[in-house]
Amino acid sequence: MIFRRLLFLSMFLFFAGKNSIAQKLKTYKDAANRFEITIPETWLVTKSNPKLKFIAIRPQSADFKSVPENINLNFIDAPNASLDAAFAMSEESNSALEGFIAVTKKGTATNGRYKWYVDTHKDLQSGIVMATIVFVFYQQQKAILLTCTASKENFEKYNPVFFKIASSLKLH
Repeated sequence: MIFRRLLFLSMFLFFAGKNSIAQKLKTYKDAANRFEITIPETWLVTKSNPKLKFIAIRPQSADFKSVPENINLNFIDAPNASLDAAFAMSEESNSALEGFIAVTKKGTATNGRYKWYVDTHKDLQSGIVMATIVFVFYQQQKAILLTCTASKENFEKYNPVFFKIASSLKLH
Protein backbone atom coordinates (compact mmCIF):
# COMPACT_ATOMS: atom_id res chain seq x y z
CA MET A 1 0.00 0.00 0.00
CA ILE A 2 2.80 2.44 0.91
CA PHE A 3 4.65 1.51 -2.29
CA ARG A 4 1.57 2.29 -4.36
CA ARG A 5 1.14 5.70 -2.69
CA LEU A 6 4.80 6.55 -3.27
CA LEU A 7 4.55 5.47 -6.89
CA PHE A 8 1.42 7.58 -7.38
CA LEU A 9 3.05 10.60 -5.70
CA SER A 10 6.20 10.23 -7.84
CA MET A 11 4.15 10.00 -11.04
CA PHE A 12 2.04 12.99 -10.01
CA LEU A 13 5.10 15.14 -9.31
CA PHE A 14 6.74 14.08 -12.57
CA PHE A 15 3.73 14.97 -14.71
CA ALA A 16 2.94 18.12 -12.71
CA GLY A 17 6.50 19.30 -13.37
CA LYS A 18 6.15 18.57 -17.09
CA ASN A 19 2.89 20.52 -17.31
CA SER A 20 3.86 23.48 -15.16
CA ILE A 21 4.88 26.84 -16.54
CA ALA A 22 7.76 27.15 -14.13
CA GLN A 23 10.49 28.99 -15.92
CA LYS A 24 13.85 30.53 -15.29
CA LEU A 25 13.57 34.21 -14.51
CA LYS A 26 15.60 37.27 -15.47
CA THR A 27 15.72 40.70 -13.88
CA TYR A 28 15.16 43.84 -15.93
CA LYS A 29 16.57 47.05 -14.47
CA ASP A 30 15.55 50.53 -15.59
CA ALA A 31 17.80 53.20 -14.06
CA ALA A 32 15.97 56.10 -15.72
CA ASN A 33 12.57 55.15 -14.28
CA ARG A 34 14.12 53.74 -11.10
CA PHE A 35 12.64 50.24 -10.98
CA GLU A 36 13.58 46.62 -11.45
CA ILE A 37 11.34 43.67 -12.15
CA THR A 38 11.78 39.93 -12.67
CA ILE A 39 10.12 38.26 -15.65
CA PRO A 40 10.28 34.83 -17.31
CA GLU A 41 13.60 34.46 -19.12
CA THR A 42 12.04 33.77 -22.54
CA TRP A 43 9.74 36.80 -22.54
CA LEU A 44 10.65 39.68 -24.82
CA VAL A 45 10.93 43.26 -23.59
CA THR A 46 9.57 45.76 -26.08
CA LYS A 47 9.27 49.53 -26.27
CA SER A 48 6.25 49.51 -28.59
CA ASN A 49 4.19 52.00 -26.56
CA PRO A 50 5.92 55.22 -25.44
CA LYS A 51 3.19 55.88 -22.83
CA LEU A 52 4.25 52.78 -20.88
CA LYS A 53 7.50 52.43 -18.93
CA PHE A 54 7.85 48.69 -19.58
CA ILE A 55 6.28 45.97 -21.72
CA ALA A 56 7.17 42.27 -21.73
CA ILE A 57 5.45 39.64 -23.84
CA ARG A 58 5.60 35.85 -24.06
CA PRO A 59 6.78 34.86 -27.56
CA GLN A 60 4.30 32.96 -29.70
CA SER A 61 4.75 30.26 -32.31
CA ALA A 62 3.92 31.19 -35.89
CA ASP A 63 0.54 29.41 -35.73
CA PHE A 64 -0.72 31.06 -32.52
CA LYS A 65 -4.47 31.63 -32.26
CA SER A 66 -4.59 33.72 -29.12
CA VAL A 67 -3.29 36.93 -27.66
CA PRO A 68 0.02 36.17 -25.91
CA GLU A 69 0.49 36.68 -22.19
CA ASN A 70 2.01 40.07 -21.48
CA ILE A 71 2.69 42.62 -18.78
CA ASN A 72 3.11 46.37 -18.78
CA LEU A 73 4.12 48.96 -16.23
CA ASN A 74 2.79 52.50 -16.08
CA PHE A 75 3.54 55.38 -13.73
CA ILE A 76 0.80 58.01 -13.23
CA ASP A 77 1.30 61.25 -11.34
CA ALA A 78 -1.04 61.22 -8.36
CA PRO A 79 0.00 63.96 -5.91
CA ASN A 80 -1.59 63.83 -2.46
CA ALA A 81 -3.21 60.47 -3.16
CA SER A 82 -2.84 57.12 -1.39
CA LEU A 83 -2.79 53.44 -2.28
CA ASP A 84 -6.58 53.28 -1.79
CA ALA A 85 -7.17 56.33 -3.99
CA ALA A 86 -4.85 55.02 -6.71
CA PHE A 87 -6.60 51.64 -6.58
CA ALA A 88 -10.06 53.23 -6.91
CA MET A 89 -8.86 55.43 -9.80
CA SER A 90 -7.41 52.45 -11.66
CA GLU A 91 -10.49 50.28 -11.20
CA GLU A 92 -12.82 53.09 -12.29
CA SER A 93 -10.67 53.91 -15.32
CA ASN A 94 -10.45 50.29 -16.52
CA SER A 95 -14.19 49.76 -15.97
CA ALA A 96 -14.88 52.56 -18.44
CA LEU A 97 -12.81 51.03 -21.26
CA GLU A 98 -14.54 49.68 -24.35
CA GLY A 99 -14.78 45.88 -24.16
CA PHE A 100 -14.83 45.81 -20.33
CA ILE A 101 -16.97 42.96 -18.92
CA ALA A 102 -16.52 42.77 -15.13
CA VAL A 103 -14.20 42.94 -12.13
CA THR A 104 -14.15 39.38 -10.82
CA LYS A 105 -11.74 39.40 -7.83
CA LYS A 106 -9.96 41.87 -5.54
CA GLY A 107 -7.23 41.58 -2.96
CA THR A 108 -4.33 43.13 -1.08
CA ALA A 109 -0.78 41.83 -0.72
CA THR A 110 -0.24 40.26 2.69
CA ASN A 111 2.40 42.92 3.40
CA GLY A 112 0.03 45.71 2.26
CA ARG A 113 2.50 46.80 -0.43
CA TYR A 114 -0.04 46.71 -3.24
CA LYS A 115 -3.70 46.07 -4.00
CA TRP A 116 -4.92 44.08 -6.98
CA TYR A 117 -8.03 43.30 -8.98
CA VAL A 118 -8.88 40.94 -11.83
CA ASP A 119 -11.09 42.05 -14.66
CA THR A 120 -12.31 40.41 -17.82
CA HIS A 121 -12.65 42.21 -21.10
CA LYS A 122 -12.91 41.49 -24.78
CA ASP A 123 -9.85 42.25 -26.90
CA LEU A 124 -11.24 44.64 -29.49
CA GLN A 125 -8.97 43.46 -32.32
CA SER A 126 -9.28 39.68 -31.91
CA GLY A 127 -12.59 39.39 -30.05
CA ILE A 128 -10.91 37.03 -27.53
CA VAL A 129 -12.05 37.31 -23.91
CA MET A 130 -9.06 38.27 -21.80
CA ALA A 131 -8.40 38.32 -18.07
CA THR A 132 -6.20 41.01 -16.58
CA ILE A 133 -4.80 41.35 -13.11
CA VAL A 134 -3.83 44.90 -12.23
CA PHE A 135 -1.43 45.38 -9.33
CA VAL A 136 -1.62 48.92 -7.97
CA PHE A 137 1.30 50.38 -6.01
CA TYR A 138 1.62 53.92 -4.65
CA GLN A 139 4.99 55.54 -4.02
CA GLN A 140 6.50 59.03 -4.24
CA GLN A 141 3.28 60.71 -5.39
CA LYS A 142 2.80 58.20 -8.21
CA ALA A 143 0.34 55.40 -8.88
CA ILE A 144 2.27 52.50 -10.35
CA LEU A 145 0.13 50.08 -12.33
CA LEU A 146 1.48 46.65 -13.23
CA THR A 147 -0.99 45.12 -15.67
CA CYS A 148 -0.71 41.38 -16.45
CA THR A 149 -2.88 39.91 -19.19
CA ALA A 150 -3.67 36.45 -20.56
CA SER A 151 -6.49 34.87 -22.50
CA LYS A 152 -9.29 33.81 -20.17
CA GLU A 153 -8.52 30.11 -20.70
CA ASN A 154 -4.80 30.58 -19.86
CA PHE A 155 -5.21 33.06 -17.02
CA GLU A 156 -5.28 30.59 -14.11
CA LYS A 157 -2.15 28.92 -15.47
CA TYR A 158 -0.24 32.25 -15.59
CA ASN A 159 -1.72 33.80 -12.44
CA PRO A 160 1.08 32.42 -10.16
CA VAL A 161 3.69 33.88 -12.54
CA PHE A 162 1.93 37.24 -12.44
CA PHE A 163 2.02 37.28 -8.63
CA LYS A 164 5.75 36.42 -8.69
CA ILE A 165 6.34 39.30 -11.08
CA ALA A 166 4.38 41.71 -8.86
CA SER A 167 6.27 40.58 -5.78
CA SER A 168 9.59 41.14 -7.58
CA LEU A 169 8.88 44.77 -8.51
CA LYS A 170 11.32 47.10 -6.74
CA LEU A 171 10.78 50.82 -6.92
CA HIS A 172 13.86 52.92 -6.14
